[in-house]
Amino acid sequence: LLYPAMEDEPPPMEPMPATKMVAKADVQDPPRKASQRKEVADSTFQFLHFEIWEYCRRACKGNTLKAIAKMDEMGVQVGARLAERYTSVLVRLSQQLDTIKFICKEFWISIFKKQADKLQTNYLGIYVVHDYKFPWFTRLSNTKDEVKEAQALAALATGIIKGALENMGVKARVTCELMALPRCQFTIVDKKTLPGTGVSATVKTQGATTSNPK
Repeated sequence: LLYPAMEDEPPPMEPMPATKMVAKADVQDPPRKASQRKEVADSTFQFLHFEIWEYCRRACKGNTLKAIAKMDEMGVQVGARLAERYTSVLVRLSQQLDTIKFICKEFWISIFKKQADKLQTNYLGIYVVHDYKFPWFTRLSNTKDEVKEAQALAALATGIIKGALENMGVKARVTCELMALPRCQFTIVDKKTLPGTGVSATVKTQGATTSNPK
């Protein structure tokens, strides 16, 4: 069955010019100035930390020890991913001390917005990292409730440090001792130094110790 042609039939479309394909490597984003970088306010992270703590408490039905252990486990996963991101363009560090120095400086600045204040070691696999004004604790006081919140944040921080170290080839036990807030110190112990340990993170507060068993 044939149909008659339309009287006002539109003219045929002109062929489009061929599009030049550009390789992905040839396309580069223009460098951003420091003022153009997107940043998130510290208050946003503080709210996020609080919500993570509340989620862990609900998930563990109010059991503080289990909630702190869960915070530590979450931190390990986050730390491993962050280390993978920040070390992707670096030469693999072969010396353990160099790895710890990287954690105390470049990694610390990337995560906590400042480098650690002091690093001590006995050169036998034990390192003590001092932070005299730990950013996550600056808004907290030494009241009982806020010390508990600081313990939870310390568990998250120790988990992040542990996960980053494991990603960089150092299996260690990480502990955090709370001083007069916001001061604290992190102790990193190579598991080869203390074989058979089953503790992933420990938070000490004014003589009391809270452990998170694996």
